[in-house]
Amino acid sequence: MYGRSGDALSVIKSIKDMVKKLHANGIEVFLEVVFTHTAEDAPLMHVDNTSYCINGGDLNIQNALNCNYPIVQQMILDCLRHWVIEFRIDGFVFINASSLLRGFHGEILSRPPLVEAISFDPVLSNVKIIADNWNPVANDSKENLFPHWRRWAQINLRFCADIRDFLRGESLLSNLATRLCGSGDIFSGGRGPAFSFNYISRNFGLTLVDLVSFSSSEVASELRWNCGEGGDTTNTIVLERQLTQVRNFLFILFISLGVPVLNMGDECGQSSGGSPAYEARKSFDWNTLKTGFGTQFISFLSNLRMRRSDLLQKNTFLKEENIRWHGIDQSPPKWDDPSSKFLAMTLKADAEVSQAPVSDIGGDLFVAFNSAGDPECYPSTTSNRHGMASSR
Repeated sequence: MYGRSGDALSVIKSIKDMVKKLHANGIEVFLEVVFTHTAEDAPLMHVDNTSYCINGGDLNIQNALNCNYPIVQQMILDCLRHWVIEFRIDGFVFINASSLLRGFHGEILSRPPLVEAISFDPVLSNVKIIADNWNPVANDSKENLFPHWRRWAQINLRFCADIRDFLRGESLLSNLATRLCGSGDIFSGGRGPAFSFNYISRNFGLTLVDLVSFSSSEVASELRWNCGEGGDTTNTIVLERQLTQVRNFLFILFISLGVPVLNMGDECGQSSGGSPAYEARKSFDWNTLKTGFGTQFISFLSNLRMRRSDLLQKNTFLKEENIRWHGIDQSPPKWDDPSSKFLAMTLKADAEVSQAPVSDIGGDLFVAFNSAGDPECYPSTTSNRHGMASSR
């Protein structure tokens, strides 16, 4: 365990004190857990290999923890309850959550006992539970249909891919619209936008500033674009374009329905030199908070989400009458045209909200997105409407 001393009891106390202080400042604490490969090179393999380990299926799951075996399931439940009861943890993020769906021989179960047990456990059902299907061993980002019992939220892998593709100019407008509206293709089955944890960059892969500063064919899944000149460039035009792209990513992240996930360090332009490897990540430099790289813009976006929570923090999907889509010159959007790079939307406030004065940020919200290399002009026809734009 990590702590100022090697004494386990003092480390436990320091963790509990940390959680208390964070709670006192209105900050929830989530624990990222990886039960997938607990069995690898562990004593469990030598205790009862046939019970604790999956022996079958593809190479990525061999010797993985057999999560849905009764004994293993009970061990995991006890572990999770311990963190909630003893440390007052607010929730869990399950890395490679797709492994929780596997049976004794590696097959995918339609109703995995462990996932269901967590959903209805008297202790765990009172905390937030989030599935992350990313596989740290296979570097796999497949999106599985996760059984949720209306309790499990998910890290939205498709949001990341579609928004990165859009700002590279390689995504259909229909994909962008789906992500802006809360990813109904994933969360419409009894859940809603609040179950979608959206992100652009995370604690693995490229940092946000590296995403717009480096290009490489080595890791195609990163979907990066260096804005014309990679590495530590001194080209003012390229640097300005990179900063614009960072703001575009942040803008779309905060304007979309769902929970925005911001990777620590991205607000300060922290870089790992263009390497997606976890080992390349540097310790957070607290002095970078003084640079104001993106903190003011993020503060503005965060305040906007709170002020317009009626439109941007909905737990339910937007009704058809509450959103209007626009293409160039107010024409219908070309949803399935790969060459179309412009999309605008008007989020229409409910009747009681639209009566609020404009100074109180009431009325409709007009937002435009353009991933083309050239700017687009769009005529405004509504007086009680606030406009924002994201442009490459």
